[in-house]
Amino acid sequence: MYINEIILAIVAMVAFGLVGIVYKVATDYMDSISMVFFIYLFSTILTGIVWLLSPNKFITCEGLKLVVIASVLAAIGMMSYIYALKIGFASVVVPIRNLALVVTVSLAILILKEEVTFTKTAGITLAVIALILLSR
Repeated sequence: MYINEIILAIVAMVAFGLVGIVYKVATDYMDSISMVFFIYLFSTILTGIVWLLSPNKFITCEGLKLVVIASVLAAIGMMSYIYALKIGFASVVVPIRNLALVVTVSLAILILKEEVTFTKTAGITLAVIALILLSR
């Protein structure tokens, strides 16, 4: 069976789509910081098992530095996201959080010099319009 980036991205989309609802419900049973702690703890354990079993390990000091930066940003984002779900509506918070794609695409164009296409521009525009419509 051939698994490409589109299939993996769809799996990620479904998983992250489901997790937003689970997180929202969980905020009724835990405080935000405890949730983030246990999310990362259980994710670390599960990922650690997969990592230990993986024969394809490639680690560099530069990679670790970037992972530390990404981890700090992810923790800030996760704590903000979980607390926003605690005090807000999932139907508003989740779409706003998912507009991270606009930030990523914009930075990929600016920093990584990825191609600006009409399709990408239209996608960003439609994503922002969707956010405005969903947050009302």
